[in-house]
Amino acid sequence: MSMQKNLDSTPRFSGVTNFRSLGGLPAADGRRLRPHALMRADRLVGLDERDWQALARTGLATICDLRSDAERAEHPNAVPSALRVHELNCRVNNDLRADPSLARLMAEDPSARGAERVMIEIYRRFPSYMGTTLTAVVERLLAGGAPMLVHCSAGKDRTGFVIAMLLHALDVPEPLIREDYLASRHWPGSIHHRASLSERLGRFMPASELAAAVDTVIDVREVYLDAALGAAVAEFGSINRYLEVAAGLDAGRRDRLRQALLE
Repeated sequence: MSMQKNLDSTPRFSGVTNFRSLGGLPAADGRRLRPHALMRADRLVGLDERDWQALARTGLATICDLRSDAERAEHPNAVPSALRVHELNCRVNNDLRADPSLARLMAEDPSARGAERVMIEIYRRFPSYMGTTLTAVVERLLAGGAPMLVHCSAGKDRTGFVIAMLLHALDVPEPLIREDYLASRHWPGSIHHRASLSERLGRFMPASELAAAVDTVIDVREVYLDAALGAAVAEFGSINRYLEVAAGLDAGRRDRLRQALLE
C-alpha cells in the first residue's frame, strides 16, 4: 500500500516547499478523504498571487496556523483579503524557537546525539501540549471548516503530529499515516530552514557537531513519531482514548468528523 497511489493531484506552488494534499487516502468503512479535505504545508510567507489563487481553487475554508506568535510576526501569512478563509491560530510553543527550556536541553549536550534527545522530548510533549489544539481543529472541521490547510514553520513536526492524529481519527491505515509523516524528509525548502537553524545552534555548539546536529533536527524519523504515540498510549492507554479524552473526540463526534471529511 502506497500513499502516493491514493492522493489527490496536488497543486503546485512556488512559495511553499513542503505542501501536500491528503484527499484520496483510504479511511474508515472503505471511504476516502474528500478532495483536498486536509492539506499540510510549511510556512506560507512565500506564496505569491498565483499560489493563493491555486489554493482558492481547492475550496480552502480554513488555514490552521500552529506557529507561535513570534514566528507568526516574523513570517506573517498575509492572506489576501479577497480570499474568504478562516484563520485558526493555535500558538503551539513546543519547539526550539519558542521554548527556552528546549534550547537549554540542547546546550547540555551540544551534539547530534543531544539534538536527537531534544527532538524526542519535543515529540514526547506533543500529546499533552496538543489536546486543546486538536479540540479547536476538530471544532472548526465540524463547523464546516474543510478544506483545511494545517501548517507550522517547517510543516513537519507540529503539523506532522496534528495530521497524524486526524488521520488516525479517520481510520487511515497506520502504514499510510507513517508514510505521510516521513514524506517530509529532505523536502526542497529545508535548505532555508537549515541556514537559520545552523545560525541558532552554532551559538553554543562546536563546529565539528553542527552539521550532524542540524541534520538531526531538520529530519523526520520514526523514533520521533513513536515518542509522541508512546507518550499518548502511556498516559491514556491508547490513541483512541487520547483522542476521546484530550481532544474531545468521542464516538459521536468522531463519526461526525468522518461524515465531514470522507466520501
